[in-house]
Amino acid sequence: MLVPKISQRAKFISSILSALLTTLILLSIPESGGQGRLDDETIRYKGQLLSIKWDPLTRAPLIIRGIESSLLEIKNFSKLSRKEITHTGPQLVSKYQSLLQIGPDQLKLKGAEKISDTWYVSYWQTFQGVILYESSLGFSIDSHGRIKSLGAILYPKVQAPVTSKINHEKALKIGQGQIKDFKKLKCRLVAESILIYPVRKTNSVDYYRVYAFNFFPEEALHPATTEGGWAVFVDSQTGKVVLFEILMKPL
Repeated sequence: MLVPKISQRAKFISSILSALLTTLILLSIPESGGQGRLDDETIRYKGQLLSIKWDPLTRAPLIIRGIESSLLEIKNFSKLSRKEITHTGPQLVSKYQSLLQIGPDQLKLKGAEKISDTWYVSYWQTFQGVILYESSLGFSIDSHGRIKSLGAILYPKVQAPVTSKINHEKALKIGQGQIKDFKKLKCRLVAESILIYPVRKTNSVDYYRVYAFNFFPEEALHPATTEGGWAVFVDSQTGKVVLFEILMKPL
């Protein structure tokens, strides 16, 4: 039985996170030293002056801001539908691809919502069509169609398995086995997915292709209780449990 680490975040992709959280997520990135680029830098990119904060481990940008101009200005913005608004992410990545170090085809929409006259849009990064856990690229679009900055947690040069060696049934049993009194508590599988789970180390990132399971006891599903559940990530190559965390009660 693994000892769970208590988390204040709901740990599963089935919850659509607000694009407003993108900037807050960036605050969790440790300020460690890196090689090569400075962590904060002002550069001239294709004639445009940009301020960039780099992730010291992955060397991907955490924040890109336009200094003298917006990153992107969207024409006829007020006439665009929500679906058309969500296409701005790939446009932005295409324009700054050599800085972001991912392609527009690696984005999957996370959320898009309008608050007053401003749109907030965010995406996950994918690898071979599979979402990278806790990856993010987000930005706001003001009432004039201007994107002045973006925030991101990205992983360039992902090296992860593209197939699973452990089948789903075996992985599910392994996940269930991590929870004491699983049957007695009448635990239910509330959500599941296959994810790429990046583990940040001192000088590198390990990538796991995992079966991600969300289990909650029957009692936790009652509206009146505050009982939580568990997130279990099972490595699809070895069957090893690489993450076991307590979850807050689902809303």
